This record gives sequence, structure tokens and C-alpha cells, in this order.
Amino acid sequence: MKQREFPQIIVGLIHRANRSTHSRIVTCGLLVATCYGIVRLIDLLLDSLAGSSGILLLAASALGGWMLWQNRQTLKESVVSEEDRVTGYILIAMGAIFYPFCLFAIWSQAIVALIALAGVACSCWGTACFRRFPLATFLIAFGLLPRTTLVAQRLWQTFTPPGFLENIMAWTGSLGLTLIGQPAIAEGSMIVLSSEAVEVAYGCNGLYMAATMAFAGFILGLFLKQSGFNICLMMLIGALLALLFNIPRIMLMALAAAYWGEYWFDFWHGSWGGHIFVTFIFTIYYYVVMAIANKRSLKTKISLKGRN
Repeated sequence: MKQREFPQIIVGLIHRANRSTHSRIVTCGLLVATCYGIVRLIDLLLDSLAGSSGILLLAASALGGWMLWQNRQTLKESVVSEEDRVTGYILIAMGAIFYPFCLFAIWSQAIVALIALAGVACSCWGTACFRRFPLATFLIAFGLLPRTTLVAQRLWQTFTPPGFLENIMAWTGSLGLTLIGQPAIAEGSMIVLSSEAVEVAYGCNGLYMAATMAFAGFILGLFLKQSGFNICLMMLIGALLALLFNIPRIMLMALAAAYWGEYWFDFWHGSWGGHIFVTFIFTIYYYVVMAIANKRSLKTKISLKGRN
């Protein structure tokens, strides 16, 4: 893009936004969503630097937007009733009015921004667009919601006994240490070595990474246009890989705490250690996913040859 073209594009966008009352209202709703989008992007980047894989949520929203873009001609031809348009305007007005008062918390900003975004969709394409594109709607909304891991944590702790997965990880970790010649026993969620006891806390039980890998399988399955069975298989394999790789990570942190000192324990427990393990998991998972996808493509080709 040439430098002189940029001001022209800006002028063109301003002209389109100010073309009618409808375009001005829609632009107001999009501005609310854009303000929150910037906040959400910064939040995701900071989480990623701290070792989180929350950036996958951004991929979910992008995939949902891409699905809508593929059906843009259908959306353009949508007939919007007066009731839907008025409903959209009301939702946009609510978002624009309440957003400045929700800057104290990202969850409040997310809810208000989603309300404004829903208003834009209602006023431009009608409420029927939510029924026609439920998956795209879910992906966009889910990707924009913050701190979804806290919701998952509350649900997990509600439906499972206290320390359920932590105790399992402590037992498997102590068993792995014993197999490599480092006698260790598990006492609940504690791994007891000769000179140190290490607790497997909730954040180290592998559940978060398992959920992340399952969600990554869901996104990849949709992107690669896999069948429902293959998507479920990708999600299951991703979750199992995450739990399996969490065992050697726990063993490594136990050894670091017992013999290598606080520096190495903090290293493997912190963001750098997390990034290293995530890299290993995603590398192996990539080859597994591509094998599943290529197997489906091969079956499709064989089926087409058989018909010919």
C-alpha cells in the first residue's frame, strides 16, 4: 500500500460511516467492539508472554469471522425487518452508553462489547443470522470472552472431588521418578523425595493445557474441514497428550526443587518452562493432526477413484 493511499482510505471509511443514520449507528457499535478488541488483544499478548496459550481464543474469533466472510454474499442479501433493526439499534445504544462505565473490569467490557456487536449483526443482517450461523456466532463470542479458564476451573472443582487430578498427577509423577532411580512416594497431592516435598497444585495438574489442546483440536478440525468424528478424535488426542506430557514436567520440577535449587525450579515452573513443554506438545500434536487429516483425504480420493 502506498503511503498516499492511506489517507484516502481513511477518508473513504469516514464517508461511508457518515453516509446515513443507519451507518452512523452501526459505526458506533463497531467502535465499541474495536475498543474492547484492542483491550482483549493486549490481555492475550500479556498472557502469552507469561506462558499462557490463550492466543488460541483469538484464532477462534478469527475463524468465526472467516466463516461469516465466506458467506458475505448471503448476508448481504438478508432481509432485515424493522423490528430487528430497531432491536439492533437498542443493543448498540446500550453498548455505547454503558461501555465507558465498565472500564474497571475486562469481563464487564466483554459483555457490553458483545451486546454492541450483537446489535450490529441484528441491524445489518437480522436476528436470523444467529440461527443460520450458530457455529460462527459461538466462536466469535467465545474468543472474545476473557478468563474462560476461571469458569472451567469452577466447573471442574464443582463436579470432581477435591484434589482429584492433582492426586493422580502426584502418584504418576512419583512412579515415574521411582522408575528412573529417584525413590519418591505420593501423599495426596504431595510428591515426597528424600530431601524435599513438592505439592502438585491446581495450576500444575495439566487440566488447563488439556482443555487448551482440546480446543486447539476443535479449531484445527474446523479449519481443515474434518468430519465430526475426526474433530472429536483430535480433541481427545490433544487432551491426552497434554496430560501425558504433564507427568515428565512434574517429575522435572520435583527434581529441580529437591536437588537443583530454587532458580531451576522457578525456570521450569515459570513461563520459559511452560513455553518449552508447549512447543514439544504442539510439535507432536501437529504431526498427529496432519496424519488424521491426510488419512481422510486419502480415503476421499480412493472413494472418488472407485466411483470412476
